[in-house]
Amino acid sequence: MYSGVASGIFAIRNCDKTTNGDIGRLPVSVGQGAAVIKAGAQYNNAIAKPIKIVLDTCDDIAKSDKVFNGLKKVVKFASDNVNPLIVASSGVKVVMADKEERKSTLISESGTLAGMFLGEGWMKKHLDDILAKTPISKKWLPIVKGITFVVGSITASTIGNKIGKKAAEYWDKPLVNNEKPNTPENNADKVYKPLDYKS
Repeated sequence: MYSGVASGIFAIRNCDKTTNGDIGRLPVSVGQGAAVIKAGAQYNNAIAKPIKIVLDTCDDIAKSDKVFNGLKKVVKFASDNVNPLIVASSGVKVVMADKEERKSTLISESGTLAGMFLGEGWMKKHLDDILAKTPISKKWLPIVKGITFVVGSITASTIGNKIGKKAAEYWDKPLVNNEKPNTPENNADKVYKPLDYKS
């Protein structure tokens, strides 16, 4: 339920990005959507039963239909490799950026990914322990975990993106200012000198 909730929210978010022109997010949306369906089928409730029937039917069709079987393999690959697909989608964004913007896009996207992976890695290690100390009931805990994970991931990636953009601004600027200070000695050639009419 924990990963299902998080995957569901991420899938909606990535679908929105896809419809707004970020085409590299389409495989990510497919993978996360498949992960939600797979997670839903694991529960023993009224919603899980029809999902299991649909998945079993898909398995039967895939055995006799090569095209459907190929599509099923693509969807399975996407659901098993969401993070690599997110990295690939950032690569697509860099490639599709204007030539003069590619370097800054690469740096900002690298910051976004670094922030996301660091944030999610930290939450995977510590979030369970933190939430275990709260008075949240077991019924709501998976949902709270999922929402917290999504918010944490988005926050971490946003911070990483801002750091990346700031780094991109200063990437080509020299660390040391080589300009001479504005002193009378350095401006000697700029000081007005009267013409010598006698010469």
